[in-house]
Amino acid sequence: MPFALFFPFLLRLAGPIAFLGAAIVAGVMNRSFVLVPLLALAATATTIIIRKVTPSPAMNLQSMLDPNAAEVKPNLFKGLGPRFAMGLVGYAFAFGIAALIAAVFQATEFEPRVLGSDLAFLIVPALLAFVGAWVSARLGLNQMAGMMGEMQGMFSQMQTGQGPANDDDAFTVEGEVIDPDEPRS
Repeated sequence: MPFALFFPFLLRLAGPIAFLGAAIVAGVMNRSFVLVPLLALAATATTIIIRKVTPSPAMNLQSMLDPNAAEVKPNLFKGLGPRFAMGLVGYAFAFGIAALIAAVFQATEFEPRVLGSDLAFLIVPALLAFVGAWVSARLGLNQMAGMMGEMQGMFSQMQTGQGPANDDDAFTVEGEVIDPDEPRS
């Protein structure tokens, strides 16, 4: 797969990776464990906003492939509970492992409450996720438009090449090109 096609997928992964990194950094810095559910909540809310503002061009493939099909609006809240639960478990695991590894090298005393400076752990990954999804959607739309244009060009070439058969043209039989103008022996 060419990198140009893989790049929008990587940009879509920027958000989950940023939230996971925030959980790891919070664990290493001995921040409050209350950040874990807040990270899961922020990641889920960011996903809902991304789905609303910058939908993926591949989300509604049927309407893209068939222009006569009715466009189906995606459900923004589909999978909200499982996504929150997976985020909660994943971020708690990353926070805990990072805190355990940090405890080997430093004294561990967690902050008892969430401070105002901890908002950066929520805002920065949300902004990275939003920007990554927005750029990914724009690149994806451009790439899909280019591929559709290429496919239309190929189909038009195929249709123009399907004119009436001419008996004077060369043809192939079992891999050998037969020229009708050549004398047969």
